[in-house]
Amino acid sequence: MGLAEWFVERLALDRFRAKYLGKPFPVHTTFFLGEIALFCFALLVVTGLYLALFYEPSAENVNVGGSVMPAAFASTVLIDSHPFGLLMRRMHHWAAHLMIAAIVLHLLRVFFTAAYRKPRELNWVLGLVLLAGTIMASFAGYLLPYDQFSVTATAIGYGIARSVPWIGGAVADVLFAGRFPSPSTVPRFFAYHVVYAPLILSALIGLHLLIVLKQKHTEPSSSAGHSASADASGGRLISGIPFWPQQSALMAVLFLLVFAAAAALSAFLPVHPSGYYGPPGPATPEVKPDWYLLWVYGALRLIPGDLSFRLFGATIGSEAIGAMLVPGAIALAILLVPWLDRAPSSLYFAEHPLASPARLAMGLAGLTLFAALSVAGFSDELKLSVPVLWVVTLLSPLVVWWATYSLASRRRRASGTLGLGRN
Repeated sequence: MGLAEWFVERLALDRFRAKYLGKPFPVHTTFFLGEIALFCFALLVVTGLYLALFYEPSAENVNVGGSVMPAAFASTVLIDSHPFGLLMRRMHHWAAHLMIAAIVLHLLRVFFTAAYRKPRELNWVLGLVLLAGTIMASFAGYLLPYDQFSVTATAIGYGIARSVPWIGGAVADVLFAGRFPSPSTVPRFFAYHVVYAPLILSALIGLHLLIVLKQKHTEPSSSAGHSASADASGGRLISGIPFWPQQSALMAVLFLLVFAAAAALSAFLPVHPSGYYGPPGPATPEVKPDWYLLWVYGALRLIPGDLSFRLFGATIGSEAIGAMLVPGAIALAILLVPWLDRAPSSLYFAEHPLASPARLAMGLAGLTLFAALSVAGFSDELKLSVPVLWVVTLLSPLVVWWATYSLASRRRRASGTLGLGRN
């Protein structure tokens, strides 16, 4: 008996191969969105490990060439002075953006195909929590260059945290290690970004994949209406290609494409240069959040600065309304989608997006709302008044909803009963 056969017999690898390596994976481009997010996370870990070798998580002043500056800022400038270090920092930045974009598109696919219905409600919630965790991890990393731009941006987040009614001051001081900026803020955010965030995201990703393995993926429209076959254990056979070797080869190619995309973005679209903005100072540069938080910034611009009301002894001001109440209400509505959709669920088949004109219209109207709020973030550049932005923000989603519902309903009537599309 050879050594390989000995290990196979002792570890029962034949059963492992049959159960896991032969698991069918769907061959559909939209299913690659989740894998893209996973590969971006791996790229973030690898580039982050490299950057951690040179970064100094300290706000204490050091003397560099006769100039006094925070150690965190000095180490960032040092990283940028080396071509390979600058490439790693840029790839770390763009991998985060690509990961968030892939998760958003993945959730949109799940929504428009109704793949959130029973028994997949938990994975819908996990996907949203994973998106929120990724955004929070990105926010924690935003401070680490500790230049004038990043400190100003983080100060906005500190102000929003303090605006939370009743407990905002205490929560902000705990999260930001005292009143921001304090000497302990940089080490604490460094711990958030390189320790807690990767551990939490890894656990969420693992749980998400475990549930997918247990529940299996949904089926294409060609299988709709047909009886499902069963394997020897009584479980349902699903279509797809085996994990080994076909799916593994596709994943390897996809990882190289993700790596190439991050490298190309890093080469042609640089992140904001820390050396240009300089260390923290009394000046406050014009700061706008990245695209995934720009809609929250737009909501803040729409709320009058003097708007406030009292509730149970607490003052709820414009910051709390624009950055907490409005986003919180939108997030809660998205979270409850599986329970708000009362249509009967299919255990194995996903709907075609046009099968439900109401869901399609609501989804596109929601995307329009996010886009309108993001446009509101550029009110000064676009020379648009707040009343005009209010009209655009409220009216454009309604117009998109009505147009989409009318066209989708007409298409459905013309085509008859639509088949169920692939998840």
